[in-house]
Amino acid sequence: MQSSFRYYLLGIIFCAGYSINGWSSVSESSSISESSSQIANAQHTSDNPAQWQLASETKNVAIYKRITTTGYIEVRGVTQVRNTPEAFTALLAQTALAPKWIANNQEVTVLSSQQNTRVVHSKFNAPWPLKNRDMVTKSTTYYKDNTLYIDIIDASTHYAESAGFVRIRDVSGQWVLSSAGNGVTIIEYRGQANPGGNIPIWLANRTLISSMSETFENIVYQLDNPPQTTQD
Repeated sequence: MQSSFRYYLLGIIFCAGYSINGWSSVSESSSISESSSQIANAQHTSDNPAQWQLASETKNVAIYKRITTTGYIEVRGVTQVRNTPEAFTALLAQTALAPKWIANNQEVTVLSSQQNTRVVHSKFNAPWPLKNRDMVTKSTTYYKDNTLYIDIIDASTHYAESAGFVRIRDVSGQWVLSSAGNGVTIIEYRGQANPGGNIPIWLANRTLISSMSETFENIVYQLDNPPQTTQD
């Protein structure tokens, strides 16, 4: 059960990214040989780097953590791909692909979209004996200094809970997509959420790091093998 819970919780935090508005064509990509220590040195947020602790790193991915006032950890992942920021936003925009790289995601539905904002409803399958979860998030997409930002906030209070689901609350996050030159894009995500129900905080914190690393590896794989489905 612990392994299944790990994938489930990661989906809660990452699926908020589907609130992105707009997309572009996906270009072909290839793997990158830079070490994870180089990726780990990327600092795109305005936070003091000393606040974050390096929790895990592989050849492709670096994961950071820090404790919040709620007791849950906030996580931050960094990777880089030989592809464009638009390739990643295209992956997010194709909501039908969500279960391919976010484990235990059931579906993602766009509730509203206008200009640079979007609201989505996401459902997740939870391992027994936990109940399935859902959440509603709103995002704002914008460029600043040639970097693409996607700010994500909780929109639960504006939509009724789904029957048979526990509503995830206090969702917040941010995608940061920036060019490193030579066709390389640095992808960063930081976020946190309260999964609701009676999931122990210690279990949520202990299992989140490894699942986040695995999902970031899935992002790299997806961008190295661009999806062929049509856009939503």
